[in-house]
Amino acid sequence: MDCADRIAVLASERTLEPVRALAQPGAPAAATVRARLERRRLDVTIRRSAPDGERLPAYGWEIREVEAGGRPTPRGLELRCPPSSAEATDDPEDAYWVALEAAQAGLAAASV
Repeated sequence: MDCADRIAVLASERTLEPVRALAQPGAPAAATVRARLERRRLDVTIRRSAPDGERLPAYGWEIREVEAGGRPTPRGLELRCPPSSAEATDDPEDAYWVALEAAQAGLAAASV
């Protein structure tokens, strides 16, 4: 593994810390982290549903393209998968990666 790969892994690990923490007891119901994809800044919010009886929590996501200062980019990418959706996951980190895959697909579709 070269230096650039190590830096990428460390950056991913640091980004995922608040997302992974959502699975812990007493954690907040949502976490927003910044991601970069194809030179775009994205705020990725992972949101946990409250457990209902015997149902385990589900994790949905929201993506919003933002400018350097954090304001939403006009006509920027916005995608959403609520925790109540059939596509929601049972793991917060999985929800993060699904969100990035959806963003990548959305950007590819927009460039066609």
